[in-house]
Amino acid sequence: MKTAAGSNVDKYFLGITLLVAMVFGGGTTTGLSTDAGIQLLTIFTSTFVCLRHMDRAIDRRVFWFMAAASMAILVQLLPIASSLTRSTQGILPETMPLPGLDPLTISLGVSRSVEVAVWFMTLCLFLTAVLKLRFEQAYGLIPYFLAGVVLNMTAGLIQYSYTGHATVTDIFSYDLKAGFFINVNHFSDLVFISIPFAFVYFIETNRLIVLTAYIISALLILLAAGSTAGVLIGFAMTILSVVILFQRSQIGILSILGGSIILGIYSVGVWARLQVEQVNLGYGRLEFAYTTLDGIRDNLPFGIGYGNFLTGYPAYEKPEMIFQTYVNHAHNDYLELVFEGGLIAALLIVAFIGLFAWRVGQTLRWPLHKAATLAILFVLVHSLVDYPLRTLGVAVPFVLFIGFLFHRGPEIAETAPAATAQVDLNGDMILVPLEAP
Repeated sequence: MKTAAGSNVDKYFLGITLLVAMVFGGGTTTGLSTDAGIQLLTIFTSTFVCLRHMDRAIDRRVFWFMAAASMAILVQLLPIASSLTRSTQGILPETMPLPGLDPLTISLGVSRSVEVAVWFMTLCLFLTAVLKLRFEQAYGLIPYFLAGVVLNMTAGLIQYSYTGHATVTDIFSYDLKAGFFINVNHFSDLVFISIPFAFVYFIETNRLIVLTAYIISALLILLAAGSTAGVLIGFAMTILSVVILFQRSQIGILSILGGSIILGIYSVGVWARLQVEQVNLGYGRLEFAYTTLDGIRDNLPFGIGYGNFLTGYPAYEKPEMIFQTYVNHAHNDYLELVFEGGLIAALLIVAFIGLFAWRVGQTLRWPLHKAATLAILFVLVHSLVDYPLRTLGVAVPFVLFIGFLFHRGPEIAETAPAATAQVDLNGDMILVPLEAP
């Protein structure tokens, strides 16, 4: 018989991995030593959990989606005639073919696409490990997630206590500008997507005072971060969490979710507007989008290779839009994915949204799934004007939320017959339910 500690080792391993990612995964550039360490830890702990529970199946739709997305990245590493892959816009690949040979890989930079492949498959491995946990163990990862958010808010509070918002350097492989993040928007993302889970966990454990303190602290931290839209979204998340978690009608929940999409789009629109006002007029997310669309049209159907935005984007920039600072991302993850991955990436985005919508319709009767739906939805909406999922400190929790949403535990519990045993009671044989070990 397994001991309690032995049965929970999976939760401890994944919980520590989640916490480490939220503390050390706030960088946005490629090649960070902290990200490499997080990926190694994630591969080790997730593989450990998966090998312990190889007999536990995960949702086959999730499996096939992960397999298709992984293949879409690997296909870009195959040699193919360069004349079939892209136009001669002036984008130079990472390596040129040998004299007399035409074949090139689809990806402009093989090393960068390999890095993306490892990054994505590591997250897939973590998701598989979460889905293989017993549902109560998966639920037990919420305290680790909230602890990671509290650590970030505490670090942010210390930084914001200084005049001018102190930037911490020489500790991690990137500067800390908000909590343990280099990007204030990504820090704000982490804070406001934690709100529905705070409601679920603290209400379940009957800690209403702690919940109140957490919500007030989160909103004040968002305000201190100087993110007006972050405060709007945080306040909206609070209201929607209260309404959705206590709404019994599934039709009512769907209506609220529809309203939350509109509210989310409006909020991130305000966010984008505020960001544009801080830079040169016209030099903002809309200009990035137009330039990326030019690149998409010119590199159909295969794209330029995942991880190669910095290589491909400058070829389409207008001369008057080139400044000392450079554009590191399209600030629209969907456009950037299609620029890098072509039509296959577009199909995968549509497939993911469809899979997400289908699962939401199945699971709206469970509080944890409602919280996961709300958090995933707002990250997806925010990805229209930013790139939060390219930061491991947000990507790993996001994958955890997907694990919550697609976990089969509640469904199995509803459909499986209770284990019973026959007991002789005064000459009558009765069935007595057995408690799960």
